[in-house]
Amino acid sequence: MSKLENKDEPVATLKVTFPTRELRDRFKASCALNGKNMNEAIIEFVVQYVENGEHQSPKKGKDTA
Repeated sequence: MSKLENKDEPVATLKVTFPTRELRDRFKASCALNGKNMNEAIIEFVVQYVENGEHQSPKKGKDTA
């Protein structure tokens, strides 16, 4: 279990508004094929995103292109 995961009690909720019904349906189907519900998949993504440092902004003065 990741240090960011807490199975004891939820801290907050997140409402996801998909831009299209098609995207939501495709995400739901993909989750089902992987044996997860949508909430589990979103939480897994958030944990991976934070643990991998994806939230860090580029260094100032560096060309990011």
